[in-house]
Amino acid sequence: MDWPNWRGPQQNSVSTEKNLPEKWSLDGGEGSNLLWKRTYLGTRSTPIVMRGKLYVLVRDKPGTADEGEKVVCADAATGEQKWEHRMSVYLTDVPDTRVGWSAVVGDPETGRVYAQGVAGTFCCLEGEDGTVVWQHNLLEDYGTISTYGGRTNFPVMFDDTVLISAILVGWGDTPAYDNLARPAHRFMAFDKATGELRWLAGTTLSPPDTNYSTPVAKIVGGEAQLIFGGADGRLWGLQPRTGKPLWNFPLSRRSINASPIVEGTTVYCGHSEENLVGSTQGAVAAVDATLRGDLTGKEKWLAYTLMAGKSSPVMVDGKLWIVTDGAKLQILDPQTGKELGRKSLGTVMRSTPVYADGKVYLCTNSGVWYALKPAANGAEVLQKMRLSGDQNDGSPIVSHGRIYLPTSEAVYCIGLKDVKPQADPLPTPEQEPPVEADATPATVVLSPYDAVLKPRESQKFTARLYNSRGQLLRLANADEVAFRVEGPGEIGTDGTYAAPPRGGHEGALVYCKAGQLEGKARVRIVPPLPWAFDFNKGDIPITWIGGRIRYVLEELDGDRVAKKLDVLPTPRDPNNKLGTRSQLFMGPSDMTNYTIQADFRLTVNDNSRRMPDCGVINSGYTLVIRSGDKKLRMYSWNAHDHRTSAAVDFDPQTDAWYRLKLQVQHVDGKASVKGKLWLRDQAEPQDWTLQMTDASPIKAGSPGIYGHSQEAVFYMDNVAVTPNEEGVGL
Repeated sequence: MDWPNWRGPQQNSVSTEKNLPEKWSLDGGEGSNLLWKRTYLGTRSTPIVMRGKLYVLVRDKPGTADEGEKVVCADAATGEQKWEHRMSVYLTDVPDTRVGWSAVVGDPETGRVYAQGVAGTFCCLEGEDGTVVWQHNLLEDYGTISTYGGRTNFPVMFDDTVLISAILVGWGDTPAYDNLARPAHRFMAFDKATGELRWLAGTTLSPPDTNYSTPVAKIVGGEAQLIFGGADGRLWGLQPRTGKPLWNFPLSRRSINASPIVEGTTVYCGHSEENLVGSTQGAVAAVDATLRGDLTGKEKWLAYTLMAGKSSPVMVDGKLWIVTDGAKLQILDPQTGKELGRKSLGTVMRSTPVYADGKVYLCTNSGVWYALKPAANGAEVLQKMRLSGDQNDGSPIVSHGRIYLPTSEAVYCIGLKDVKPQADPLPTPEQEPPVEADATPATVVLSPYDAVLKPRESQKFTARLYNSRGQLLRLANADEVAFRVEGPGEIGTDGTYAAPPRGGHEGALVYCKAGQLEGKARVRIVPPLPWAFDFNKGDIPITWIGGRIRYVLEELDGDRVAKKLDVLPTPRDPNNKLGTRSQLFMGPSDMTNYTIQADFRLTVNDNSRRMPDCGVINSGYTLVIRSGDKKLRMYSWNAHDHRTSAAVDFDPQTDAWYRLKLQVQHVDGKASVKGKLWLRDQAEPQDWTLQMTDASPIKAGSPGIYGHSQEAVFYMDNVAVTPNEEGVGL
């Protein structure tokens, strides 16, 4: 009866529980069936329940200078808080009303929970007390992005890994480096115990959108599959242990945000974007997940003009229930896609219904609650109730005799008092054939897939052998594999790679060969500070996250400088559709106690007369020339001035080189952030132009560059990153 991910133990929003109420009321009196209401848990996320505890993502200190987000753990029976874990919101333009977009996922085996924040923080927490086991900064270390209001994907558990996805623009812009500098919707599979990156794999390059479709991870047709809607508009099936693609089906011209369900071997999923055929929008498809390759034209059925892009499908009493973006329930025959019934529920729908105890519970975006009973030609309304002032984005869930409804104002716990929770057994999931049935290696996975090292540091790589169905056969023995390196550094026969003793920002590829099979991993070598880049020799460093794909080198006034492009596609990526506003990162995300400076020259669009924005990033803080606002601004959270920030009037001119300098120091648990700007050909001013103190500091982060060049380019030169004075900082 635990509910360890937002779609439940079967990953389909269906519960086998009994003795759930048909009605409830807000008064909380005798017979109201409202067990508790907690306003401190108000959220746009969906909670989970595991081992007697409820976990949910919420805004922290909304509207204040310290605003962020946090994972909250509460007693599932009483709603009383047990612990919380805060995550800062920074280097993102997500609006505050969309903080907590993702949902926590729990690991029933260990009791640990995993959460991703809107700023790319991905963490593993002890479920009992919230202790951090491990965490990654996906934005700065791997190049994930969040746009369109901060869309953030959902973690999913499978075997000994936890998987998360995003649009990713990383480092390495050649096929040898797997083209990870080019944008694509990609999955990252982390060892759930240690956080080591097992594999990284994706869909087609240069998608038109970001997305947030939660995958289903289960055995289908005798093979483990990770099934999801892609940002490229396709449904996909991957092997969850290797990242190997199995099949894909083109469904939409833009991204798929709804989550699929899998019934038997059939995948059902919808969208509300433009269709690939004709001029209509929205469709629901049924696809056979036992097929392989490109499934264009091979769908079981495809029902057009169903705007099913936010709420995900649910199988109810053998029928497929779809609630459209306009809150219209449409019931389909799962074999043919033929409509069997419909009912208007409201005007806007974002969350997904839950089916339990013969009833369907749901809430529209405007806070209209329904309990519905399946009927021969539609649905019978058991209860309809408006929650005044509540907005609903997260979905209701069921656990241990209780219904939990998350809204913007509170989490409501609904249930029959003094009734012992009961549930039918969960259906027996399909099983894989025994590994012994196919003991021949078909894939080699070398991990960690991506490593960051300093000169002289070493990294032990592990090779895993999988059969054709993606089942783990064994860790490779030293006598059955051969390692080699392309690029700087050396590797021993045991898989231990040693970075060279000295050098610049370089990349290396580590290969592992087992018979005719070969696995690959990547190494980013980043030397200690100080750094200096003037671009007169060589290319933009291959190790820069989001560097080479957004910038090109060009001669300007006899000097070689980096140019941030204003029109996409770019020369490096002719199919690119994302990136006129982007962030570049030069090193690992655990850096602290340093100063960055760089020179910038702006241009103007001859038609619109608009100029670009540009600036430097230090430990999660940004100092930027905002040409449209005619400001020099310093901040951590771009979208909101109420978060600690500072600004001064500044009217930038074209064809002038400006030098920006940003320093971050940590003193007494606070961040002292100082920035200055001056004309490059003049002496540096003694005083700082802007200063601020952040009482909820971002404790570390990579040096970087911010650029927004939608209508005009800017040039960059003389980037320098130097350590602060000895003893100042963390």
